[in-house]
Amino acid sequence: MGLPLQSNLSGHKFIYFDMHLLVTGINFKTADVSIREKLHFSNELAIEALNQLKDYESIDGNVILSTCNRVEIYSSVKDVEKASADISGFISKFHNLPQEILQPVIYQKNCQDAVVHLFKVTSSLDSMVLGEYQIQGQVRDAYFHAQENNSTNGLLNKVFQTAIQIGKKVRSETKIGDGSVSVATLAVDVIKQILGDQKDLNILLLGAGKISNLTANYLQEQFANCNITFANRSGAAKIAERLQAKTIEYSQRFAAIAENDVIIASTSAPNFIVCRHEISLMEEQLQGKTRIFIDLSIPRNIDPDINKIENCFVYSIDDINKMINSNLDKRNLEVTKAEKIIQDISEDYFEWYSKQFIMPVMAEIKKGLVVLKQSTLDLYEPFTNKLDDSQQEELNKLMDSYSNRIIRVIMSNLRKASSREEMISITQTLKDSFSIDIPEHE
Repeated sequence: MGLPLQSNLSGHKFIYFDMHLLVTGINFKTADVSIREKLHFSNELAIEALNQLKDYESIDGNVILSTCNRVEIYSSVKDVEKASADISGFISKFHNLPQEILQPVIYQKNCQDAVVHLFKVTSSLDSMVLGEYQIQGQVRDAYFHAQENNSTNGLLNKVFQTAIQIGKKVRSETKIGDGSVSVATLAVDVIKQILGDQKDLNILLLGAGKISNLTANYLQEQFANCNITFANRSGAAKIAERLQAKTIEYSQRFAAIAENDVIIASTSAPNFIVCRHEISLMEEQLQGKTRIFIDLSIPRNIDPDINKIENCFVYSIDDINKMINSNLDKRNLEVTKAEKIIQDISEDYFEWYSKQFIMPVMAEIKKGLVVLKQSTLDLYEPFTNKLDDSQQEELNKLMDSYSNRIIRVIMSNLRKASSREEMISITQTLKDSFSIDIPEHE
């Protein structure tokens, strides 16, 4: 996105803006859950990865966004081609996933495409469920996480702060988020589709984090007589008390499965916490009654092979999203509004970005004009020596005024450029035009 320009106006090599934004990742459009879970970054892994990425000379900063539906590394890079290869190779090596598996599902966007992509992601226009509200917080948390680790720079700070601003504006000025648009609400909608308005529904929640909390709230809204049980190593007591739910020890989860109609898992465990073998041993206890297993975790917590057991049905986060109609037709108007907000703020961002390479060149041109003024005065020294001090001061002011007028004319003409590409081209030409060789005294 940047254009590295070199200037010898002040007698040395000067790179005034050479940072590009690059995003490398996978999402629900390119890879299913079985691949996404292999590339998932927990908070601890994200810190480790951010620290390792600091060793790459082609990369100047990173933010890692890892959610249920996407894994993306946003990077500030000096050389897009080199950094693209470095980051792709890093992901493959870090997660021990061969390139032949990674390459068909990974995407890379740079410069303006990368910026607009981030803005759409934060506004939930690139989500599997249009308008889902968790992504804005996830982007914010990913940015703060990287910032606290000293992994961001000026470019990443500006683009992520702008993205968060856009996400808030879209949320407050459109109705794109109206309706059931979160992982938690989708899970409950799936239960309703399968079980209808069944009374006295018994539900076991494995985990007591944010998603489990949201799921439990929505369950109580939709199933007035549902009985909720939390199985968690710690932290469930306060939530359970507020919801008038039960709690059991995490180690008792298997015995509790036989007593519940729906089992919903949402933990940070890195592997399966409910396996086919264990459920197979409970066949008599299950008594032929339907059990629904909903896995909201990445990596997955529930073994998908449980589907092979009679009357047991496992739904991954991908299965849930596919079952829900996002009702895009009703939201088309809201999408248009959101895209207009993105466009307007994008223009402000790109104006800021343009100034990052225009203003330093203007400063260098001004330095060049100072050099030209002094060399001209030196050239006409025999004449200027005949002037008294006040006349010499007036001459200096006159030449400085002329230089400032040149700068103002240049800036005025740059504002008339029809595109950023044209502005870059004009700036490059100006830089070349004002590469001044100081004339020797004759």
